[in-house]
Amino acid sequence: MKIILLIVAMILIFVFICILFLFIAKRQNNNKTEMDVLNFLKENPNKASLYMIKNGIEKISYNSEVKMPLASTAKVIIAIEFARQVATKILDEQELVPLEELNKFYIPGSDGNAHHNWIKSIRSNHKEVQGRITLLDIAHGMLAYSSNANTEFLMAKMGLDKINENIMKLSLSSHDKIFPFSSAGLMSPYIQETENIGFKESIQKISEMSYEEYMKKSIKIHQILNSHQGIGCIQKWNTKQSYARKLQVLESRKLPCSTTKEYAHVMRLIHKEELFPPIVNSYLKRLIQRQVDNSKLIEFGNKGGSTISILTEALYCTDLEGNDIQLAMFIQDESGMDHIWLKQKLDLFFYKLLTDTEFQEEASRKLSYDKERS
Repeated sequence: MKIILLIVAMILIFVFICILFLFIAKRQNNNKTEMDVLNFLKENPNKASLYMIKNGIEKISYNSEVKMPLASTAKVIIAIEFARQVATKILDEQELVPLEELNKFYIPGSDGNAHHNWIKSIRSNHKEVQGRITLLDIAHGMLAYSSNANTEFLMAKMGLDKINENIMKLSLSSHDKIFPFSSAGLMSPYIQETENIGFKESIQKISEMSYEEYMKKSIKIHQILNSHQGIGCIQKWNTKQSYARKLQVLESRKLPCSTTKEYAHVMRLIHKEELFPPIVNSYLKRLIQRQVDNSKLIEFGNKGGSTISILTEALYCTDLEGNDIQLAMFIQDESGMDHIWLKQKLDLFFYKLLTDTEFQEEASRKLSYDKERS
């Protein structure tokens, strides 16, 4: 009996210490500022990349040509193809699509409620017409809410080949081909079933896959989801095991990659309306531009992305004085030690970087890693 009580006491002490540690860590994280984000970038050159253009001139270049995973920021390329197909009358932006077509690609629990929040928004704004949604609203849900289901529907609707042609058209020499990266979240159970292997073996097999092989299998899963057997496969494959941290980190590593330099330049093309054909620009800006609710910016557009180990952002803005800025920042922190507080403080960091000249100069001085190394 005494031994049992001792064990219980030790467990309670351990739980108390854990709770105390979490409380202290949360309090420390809440006190962090934009300077902590800047210091993290400076102290972790192997985890971060930033490229910033101001009035057409390079302002900050920090590991800007290092390829890193894009997460949902890659949806910018999909949006460009959507704008092109609408502008050239291949697609009708007002075409009504049954919600069932989107639900084929919805994997519950995989998107941080992005798709659910989008559905809630369109219904509260009375944009659903007898269970149907316009293509324009679907594209908006992909960009503004980052709905993965909408993204994969548009991939099927427009064609992956057409989407990936934009990589060449935009001269993005470091950009990987885009594939159905939401479907890829079912890769482990898919190969467990099709190759009759266990969970651990599936992780090993995924880690050894080439990019091309991983992409092909992702496309196959995407095609299955787009068939009559899709819903059943999601119900069968979307298990708790698929959300193991080790697997999610591996899947994040397998995402399409590019560089912050390339994405800052893409944002500049969008911002300055220099995409071809010119009619594309107005359609695209309607998707990517956000409402400005402060007194320091008159124009702002962005697309971010995140996974369990990745934070990405690409944006542009114009301030009250007419200065235009485009930037991209990618962070890959597989340890997860800094992920939560960084995610909470990035908006503060970006706002300061976009609106405070002194902070811009401080960031430029601190992030001179590339120049020092060369």
